[in-house]
Amino acid sequence: MLRILSDLHFRDATSRLERLEDLLPLLEGVTELWLNGDTCDNQSGMTAAELAEIKEFFTAHVPRVRFITGNHDPDISEEHEASAAHGRIWACHGDACLDDIVPWSRVRETLVDRINEIRSAHPELNYTSFEDRVRIMRMACTGFARECDPEKQDSWHLLRRICTEFFPPRQPWAMVHTWATFGTRAATAAAIWRPEARVIVSGHVHFPRIWQRGDRTVINTGAFTGPLGAYVVEYAEKLVTVRRIESRDRRWHPGKIVSTIPLASK
Repeated sequence: MLRILSDLHFRDATSRLERLEDLLPLLEGVTELWLNGDTCDNQSGMTAAELAEIKEFFTAHVPRVRFITGNHDPDISEEHEASAAHGRIWACHGDACLDDIVPWSRVRETLVDRINEIRSAHPELNYTSFEDRVRIMRMACTGFARECDPEKQDSWHLLRRICTEFFPPRQPWAMVHTWATFGTRAATAAAIWRPEARVIVSGHVHFPRIWQRGDRTVINTGAFTGPLGAYVVEYAEKLVTVRRIESRDRRWHPGKIVSTIPLASK
């Protein structure tokens, strides 16, 4: 069975995932695991040994693990996407569907400046193709320091993080707009970049939701941060199953089925 998780944000003070061992119920019976970006934050403060320890945890419990890059872990691997079922299932972190990576962020303009600088320095890269676009975005995010130390939990850092999320007021409105338009953006992007895809799995926007756009289903798996929770996506025997992730006995479990999506034979 294939399972897909995203946006664990391990070792971030806002993540509800305190220990990797708490994920073990989600790894039981899994033969392949896709970690679809933002598994951790290795932009600043994390050593190579600490990152290796995180990766070794998953590879010790699942026969095959794919670490897909996100904007918070842009160099966790060289994989920016994954496909299954002859391309009918396609996963990427999701930020490539947005021109400016994080339109709701206070650092959006700085990231856009970095993107433009990279594009100017590398005219051979085509920003309209998925491969080049995500490569440019990962280059822009690599070494990009966080406004707040992700691991600190004191009151001052909590207040500062709230301020960076909600001020100026443009930011929450930009987030709501992203949520409202993301399903269409992802389906449109998949039609261009991966036309075989019928189920598109993303993270990034921290909004657990399923959108139907024509013959394509877009699933956002949410995040282990914030109040909205997270989904896990499973694929086995030509059936995609979306479950809500539930916390029981201080561990994370696959919970209630939200949706099942049959995949027709190729």
